[in-house]
Parts: sequence; structure tokens; C-alpha cells
Amino acid sequence: MTSEEPAASIEAAVRAARHRILGIGAAQYGDGSGVQRFETLPAAELTEWLIEEADDLIAYTVLLRIRATRFADAARLLDKQPHVA
Repeated sequence: MTSEEPAASIEAAVRAARHRILGIGAAQYGDGSGVQRFETLPAAELTEWLIEEADDLIAYTVLLRIRATRFADAARLLDKQPHVA
């Protein structure tokens, strides 16, 4: 893998994130005036949102770990297979 390949993957991820922000994110969090909903939330409600986002990060990280573990298990099985020429 060249250095260009992971850099291109990072660019693709940033484009995907931008698309989500301008698409579903704008629908969910924008108020139509150019202000994001979180900018006007009372501190207590913003704190609840932050905790929920942290919980989501934990869940996504664990799900990613589960998938990576399953992939590692499959890779180990493949490594044990005789190589076909």
C-alpha cells in the first residue's frame, strides 16, 4: 500500500462525513437559520446530548471491535487452509 492509498481513504471518509453533516445532520440539527440546535440548547440539555454522544461512541467502538475480532478469527482460519496454486 502506498502512502497515497490511506490518504485517499481519509479524503473519502471526510467527504462522507461532510455529506452526512450537510444532509441528515442539517435536517436533524439545523433550524433553518444557519444556527445548529446544539448552539441554543440550555446547558443541562446540551450535557445530556454530550453524554448520549459519548454512549454512542462507546457502542460504535465495541461493535467495531466485535467485527474486527470476527475478521481476525476468519483470517486465522484462512491462514490454516492449504494454499492452492
